[in-house]
Amino acid sequence: RIAHYRLYRLLYMETARIHGNRCAPASCSGRAPVTLTHNPTYLSRRQSHVRHSLSTDVASTRPVEKEGQEQESSHKESGPRRAKFTASKKGSRPVQEQQQTLEAYMSLPASQYSVLDARKIERISDTSFRCYVGQLRMMSWEMEPVLTVSVEAEPGLGCTIRLTSCQLKGSPAIEAINDKFTAQMTNVVRWRDSGSDDADAADKAIESTTSLMVELEVPRWCAFLPTASIEGVGAGVLQNVLNVMVPRFLAQLATDYGAWASGDTSRKPVGEM
Repeated sequence: RIAHYRLYRLLYMETARIHGNRCAPASCSGRAPVTLTHNPTYLSRRQSHVRHSLSTDVASTRPVEKEGQEQESSHKESGPRRAKFTASKKGSRPVQEQQQTLEAYMSLPASQYSVLDARKIERISDTSFRCYVGQLRMMSWEMEPVLTVSVEAEPGLGCTIRLTSCQLKGSPAIEAINDKFTAQMTNVVRWRDSGSDDADAADKAIESTTSLMVELEVPRWCAFLPTASIEGVGAGVLQNVLNVMVPRFLAQLATDYGAWASGDTSRKPVGEM
């Protein structure tokens, strides 16, 4: 509309100027009067000049409009905001090797693994377990993750534990997130020589290297929070969980090894996670 208005105004002003100076006095130029309104070439050139100036102005505004449209289109295509939480933890537990070697213990098939804590871990199959992490708090929201993991035994080395599914228990708002996030976790468990020359020191060690990543579609009820803040809090919660659970997991493995090496084949749980 502004462009059209400018075009009409310029054409009007030009026409008024031409008609207002219909005849140039001979006394000003010393030449015969020239009737400008009967000079179609001049009028055509002036109108072309006005249109060119106007089209240049209009074109100069298009990149801004296009940029705004692209940003809006990009926002629509990108969809809801997503936040990513990551955490990792590496731990080691010294073990005094007994007559039954640590290597033999770490080579047991998954079907002979102890559940370690019957209140928080249950066996689903020979190689699958369900783990109840316990109540977690993130900002003002509380939830309990329930993990399903698979165990791949690697004779002579140890095992690798992988997350296969994760469900959140809690309020309806929390449980509505279950189809809006993905989680990945691996826990690589190995044994090694301790490397100590002290005869009284533990000569072996069990190691655990755990990495965890969660990618979440930010719920609408978190729309007022910046993505960076959500990611910072979420990563902190995950890191605190690993900082507590990895050492306890290693301690229970060491206890379970001691029971197994002493001849206890019951594979009963050894304690609380």
